[in-house]
Amino acid sequence: MKTTKKQKLVAIAFLCVALSGTIWAQKKKSGDTSLMAEAARAVQLAQQGATEEAIKVFSKVIEANPKDERLYCDRGGVYLTTLKFTEAAADFTKAIELAPRDYNGYSLRGAALNELNQPDAALVDLNKALELKPDDPRTLERRGLAYYKLKNYEMALADYNKALAKNPESTLALSRRADAYVALQQYAPAQADLQAYLKVRPEDLGTEDRLRFVNAKLAPPVAAAAATARPAPTAPPMKLLTRANVLIALGAFLALGILVVLIAKMLMTRQK
Repeated sequence: MKTTKKQKLVAIAFLCVALSGTIWAQKKKSGDTSLMAEAARAVQLAQQGATEEAIKVFSKVIEANPKDERLYCDRGGVYLTTLKFTEAAADFTKAIELAPRDYNGYSLRGAALNELNQPDAALVDLNKALELKPDDPRTLERRGLAYYKLKNYEMALADYNKALAKNPESTLALSRRADAYVALQQYAPAQADLQAYLKVRPEDLGTEDRLRFVNAKLAPPVAAAAATARPAPTAPPMKLLTRANVLIALGAFLALGILVVLIAKMLMTRQK
């Protein structure tokens, strides 16, 4: 399955969060240095883009240490980069079972559910994550997406505003907030967000297309050219020498000749 630019941005954002605690978790929960080394190697493989190999290594580490919820979050994050959202959600569910008071599992499962087009279920997880860790910027971004998918654009915009207040450098939040502005037909702030995004990621051709669309919406309407007045049609000049006119004239002369003959006969009769 071909990965789009947007999907790459989403997946990378998920991966950075999911991998954040692996080495720390291994040091804290395991005295097995070989296990720690394997977990660290899986992180490195994932960061280098060798996702399939990273999943295999994580799976071996999980088999040896099945009670560490961080490992499930890490492997789930790699599943997200390969667009295996169902597998990712399953790993995050396991992480929640092992650590129900850790916000990270709920936040990441909400992200996976968003990608599975289950925004209602995602919203439940993301609300729980924000209950456990209020105002977490990445969770706010994810909940904003859930609201957007549910066409609750005002709530989506509010979450993106909060996320950017906490993390102004989030290009993902900028891009998604622009979508919310466009949905609300607020094209000027959408334009500002897209321009700010392209300053950081000028190679994103898809966002350039979105900016052109917004610019077109903000462009003043082109005045219609005044219609050129057409002169009133004039009657064509009358033609005198036509067949009908000649026949009429001949008939008139003939009638006049007959009349002259009759008058002449009448005068001659009176004289006699």
